[in-house]
Amino acid sequence: MMTGRGVSQGLGMGKVVKITRPEIHIPDEACTDEAACLKQFDDALAASKDDLKAIQAKAKGTLDKEHLAIFDAHLQMVDDIEIVKQVKEKISESMNPLKAYKTVTDTFKAMFEAMDDPYFKERASDIADIQTRVLSHMAGTPLQDLALLDTDTIIVADDLTPSDTAALDLSKVQGFATEIGGYTSHTAIMARAIGLPAVVGISGVMDIEDGALALIDGTAGKLDVNPSDDALSAFQKALKDAKALKAKLDPFQSLKGLTKDGHSIPLYANIGSAKDLPVALKNGAEGIGLFRTEFLFMESSEAPSLETQIQAYSDVFKAIHPVIVRTLDIGGDKALPYLKQPTEDNPFLGVRAIRLCFNELELFKTQLKALLIASAPYPDVRIMFPMIARLDEVQKAKAILDEVKAELNTEQTPYQTVIKIGIMIEIPAAALNARTLAKHVDFFSIGTNDLIQYTYAADRMNDGVSYLYEPLDPTLLRLIQSTVEAAHAENTEIGVCGEMASDVKAALLLSGMGMDELSMSGPALLEVKEALTHYTMDDLIALKDKALAFDTADQVRALFNP
Repeated sequence: MMTGRGVSQGLGMGKVVKITRPEIHIPDEACTDEAACLKQFDDALAASKDDLKAIQAKAKGTLDKEHLAIFDAHLQMVDDIEIVKQVKEKISESMNPLKAYKTVTDTFKAMFEAMDDPYFKERASDIADIQTRVLSHMAGTPLQDLALLDTDTIIVADDLTPSDTAALDLSKVQGFATEIGGYTSHTAIMARAIGLPAVVGISGVMDIEDGALALIDGTAGKLDVNPSDDALSAFQKALKDAKALKAKLDPFQSLKGLTKDGHSIPLYANIGSAKDLPVALKNGAEGIGLFRTEFLFMESSEAPSLETQIQAYSDVFKAIHPVIVRTLDIGGDKALPYLKQPTEDNPFLGVRAIRLCFNELELFKTQLKALLIASAPYPDVRIMFPMIARLDEVQKAKAILDEVKAELNTEQTPYQTVIKIGIMIEIPAAALNARTLAKHVDFFSIGTNDLIQYTYAADRMNDGVSYLYEPLDPTLLRLIQSTVEAAHAENTEIGVCGEMASDVKAALLLSGMGMDELSMSGPALLEVKEALTHYTMDDLIALKDKALAFDTADQVRALFNP
């Protein structure tokens, strides 16, 4: 059994097909005919662009427009002015075109690989993809043909590029397993977009033999190669159960969150950009409960302009409503290379989220301006400030928003004048002071990921203290219940946008607490919808009351497994 990180849920079984890169010989010989060398380079760029356009056209029947746009980015990368300029300079200095191109692109790869932020680190794979394609054309070494798959297949690779995925016969592909990559790698993004299981970070995965039978579990992050008869039998049963569950859940795609007695519990989706909307819409999200805007800031080498932000926000606002937008949440495990942030001993307790926005005032004001302008035609957009600890932070954030509105009035720029303002409840101090904070905002959204780790002083990414990260612990449940009561005492709406809402057991308890909405990952929506139909509202309240009276998470869990 090989283990890694599951980045796209589901089960798959098939024969292993390994994606390999050709060994391209990079000569040391000098370029003796500059014109011929430049032509060899230009021809390779042109051929590479033709490849990408053809692959993009082939993928139009499989991928949505947001994922197809990745190929536009790769086409731009082939023509990158700085890369082309540096390569031609080296050719003019008598370096042969293959060596010149590899030298320059290796420098750019190294620059991205050296970045701390995982999103930017993984962009090095984009450059590697383009590098291989261009070099293969210059060397006359063909790339692997991935279109001809004759049986159910598990694709294995060091890393999977967008062009790899688009070239595959996806009707035969049952899953992806890679040596490297993360949640924001193209392997993960593409797998989620097309609904296939994927596991990344599997050490030694390229040592697997082509043609070996493999079982992949994208939820558990496991790959079983040449499984035993017992393992194969158990997996086949799990596959059958998964298909039965899918058939059971599919009818809920068009339904809203309703209890057995017809009580409405709005179920929203969490997204990082418009690219995540198809899954949310397919599963019948009733709104967006968490629009994480930081990904827009993380995918660029400079701060996104006002116009870029307006477009990105509008793409979401026009597709669905309501939308709760979280303002920039950078810090902790997320960084921006264009912000000069000091090194902190404990960044999760440092200058992050709203604290960073107060320090980077122009960045913050530009985002608020973009949100107000983009929401002008859409009345049900809401702005939410993250990492709030005290009342003075709420007041300061709202004052800055008022300044931005005044600037827009002076500019005579149309914007949404009536917009609800809310805060994340993810710091215990905010939960304990919820009654006071509720007087100053329109809504709360509980970020359970951070609330749990801060309540128990346990890093949720640290395996050594993972036993403390327990969403069903009664202490946490009582803290959340008291926050709900405080919010409703001041007629303030409250919901949950943390991963806890994606867990069916926790979602039922949160519903019993009286949450006004639950927001979760798109794939979790159907299971929660289905589960709600088995309980009346009185049932959920009674279930919650029992859980709050217990002492341990195991006792709470036993409520669902009598």
